[in-house]
Amino acid sequence: MSGFLNRQNPGMAVLMEKVPITRSGYHRLKRELTYLRRVIRPTVIEELQEARAFGVKIDNQQYLLARERHLVLQRKISEIERMISECEVFVGRKFFRKQVGFGVVIIIRNVDSGAESEYEMVGPYESDVSQGKLSVSSPVGRCLMGCREGEEVTVYAPSGIRIYRVLSIDR
Repeated sequence: MSGFLNRQNPGMAVLMEKVPITRSGYHRLKRELTYLRRVIRPTVIEELQEARAFGVKIDNQQYLLARERHLVLQRKISEIERMISECEVFVGRKFFRKQVGFGVVIIIRNVDSGAESEYEMVGPYESDVSQGKLSVSSPVGRCLMGCREGEEVTVYAPSGIRIYRVLSIDR
């Protein structure tokens, strides 16, 4: 945990939890940040400078669009920088028993529909269910954490109540 000063109450420090992330997820964020800074930002700044040549006026739509694109890019860069600062690369497991945890690959079955799915348990910044990456902080991920093979869990998700059975756990 790391602390920083609370702006509303300067005497009170706020503790922040580090967000777990895999090495590959961390490198993906770093690559995206580098790409935005080195490739996209110079292009956007060049467009902004060209548009400024026509004057900074309300009727200059080219300037307004270029400025908006620049602001959106800066927000995206700031968001990725914040994500990287909050991340902690998780390497290996402390326990070697077959239990659902960060970084493991699991196969689960929806008891109601019989549908089987395979997921890697990852942090929230790299989750993508369509790619088989399930966040440990999602409703399903939170319920599955700590389960063993053969156990059933009831998940109260926004889409309704689901019951899953853990079929297998791999490292």
